[in-house]
Amino acid sequence: SMTIQAMLRGGTRPITLIPIYIGYEHVMEVGTYAKELRGATKEKESLPQMLRGLSKLRNLGQGYVNFGEPMPLMTYLNQHVPDWRESIDPIEAVRPAWLTPTVNNIAADLMVRINNAGAANAMNLCCTALLASRQRSLTREQLTKQLNCYLDLMRNVPYSTDSTVPSASASELIDHALQMNKFEVEKDTIGDIIILPREQAVLMTYYRNNIA
Repeated sequence: SMTIQAMLRGGTRPITLIPIYIGYEHVMEVGTYAKELRGATKEKESLPQMLRGLSKLRNLGQGYVNFGEPMPLMTYLNQHVPDWRESIDPIEAVRPAWLTPTVNNIAADLMVRINNAGAANAMNLCCTALLASRQRSLTREQLTKQLNCYLDLMRNVPYSTDSTVPSASASELIDHALQMNKFEVEKDTIGDIIILPREQAVLMTYYRNNIA
């Protein structure tokens, strides 16, 4: 909103909005996410809270930063609000009737572009497979086959040109995910069984929802 209003004050410099996807294999605030899913009010962040978070730092896995399709703002306005220049006033700040709905549409478009730039990784792929299984558990062989299915789909029929797919094999992704200590492994005559504990199930929806 402020960016467009600056343009309406007579700014001539071209502005381009860049959608950025930021993903993590481990998010410390995922517990807060689960509380918010149950209706809790979002807590305000504070310096003491950040300092307490430093003590929890451990193996946080990998981070991912992907750039989505840029949005040249002037081009967008020319297409969707052809007469926007009539609202330019270099002296007085104005809020034309089209401003709020246009800002909302731009925000929604940017969110789509951010989602289009999503990054699949070991955690969100394993969580997606285990949450879809009947007992939140699969043998390693079953999980490997399921991840191979996901990888084949994403590599051959990509969701978008901006999304990224890991180059590692399914087996390597499982090994990496197990290092995050989110899953349990039980030995069995049919092989290792990888289990998503019941108390972790809601928390792991955060990772699944990053790509689902």
